[in-house]
Amino acid sequence: MTQIRLKDQIEQPKLALGKNGNLYILVLISVCLSTASILFIFINLLYTRQITRKEFPSLVQTTSGETIEIGLEDPEYRSPVTIRSYVGRTLYYLMTMTSYGVGDDQVSSLDPQRQKALPVKVDLGDDQGAITQTAFLASESLESNFADEFRQKLAQMTPPEVFTGVEEIILKLDYIRNPVPVNDEKERWTGVWTVDVVGNLKVYRLGKGEIDTIPYNKRVTVRPIDEPLIHDVTQFGELAIALNAAQRAGLQIIGMKDLQME
Repeated sequence: MTQIRLKDQIEQPKLALGKNGNLYILVLISVCLSTASILFIFINLLYTRQITRKEFPSLVQTTSGETIEIGLEDPEYRSPVTIRSYVGRTLYYLMTMTSYGVGDDQVSSLDPQRQKALPVKVDLGDDQGAITQTAFLASESLESNFADEFRQKLAQMTPPEVFTGVEEIILKLDYIRNPVPVNDEKERWTGVWTVDVVGNLKVYRLGKGEIDTIPYNKRVTVRPIDEPLIHDVTQFGELAIALNAAQRAGLQIIGMKDLQME
């Protein structure tokens, strides 16, 4: 009996030592894994930080071997080509006075058999004028306060013969200057550009062709917008398609004044 108790006393410490050893190994493994995880996170943060500081690539190569230029753009950025195109197309629809709808870059034959669009009435205070449907729809995309002012001035200069189909006035732009950013006194961009245009309003009369040329030189102020006005194609057909193509540039005319020619 004494020998058995002595044997148990000798073996018990060995058993406890074995359990402690296993626990120590588990703790050591856990600490190592935690350290490795923290180290991995730290390295990942450093790498991510380097990527964010790295200059964005401006040139990439496609699978065909062609090199193209890419970049990140400010939401308010519009390229000079986009701005010039928008101004030219919008002014064309605003200032081309015809009762035959959308028209195009070619002078119409003023065919009396063509279907005419009804004029749109404009309140002039004590009087009432009218503008063409094309001009009215195009003016809806202008800044609201400027749109009212523009319609009144346009109604005053639109000849009544336009609505009978006897006369047609078509804007021909000869020059559209690259947009110039408008800065404040601290040279910070104010969010608008000015675009100078030089052209003529060509007046045509049924049976006589071109009878007059009126200089049209303007400084147009435009700004970027997020939600351009899109017209209903089912209601206005080709005219809406043409106007929408210009409006998708995300720009808006907010002012216009005579350009002083030197």
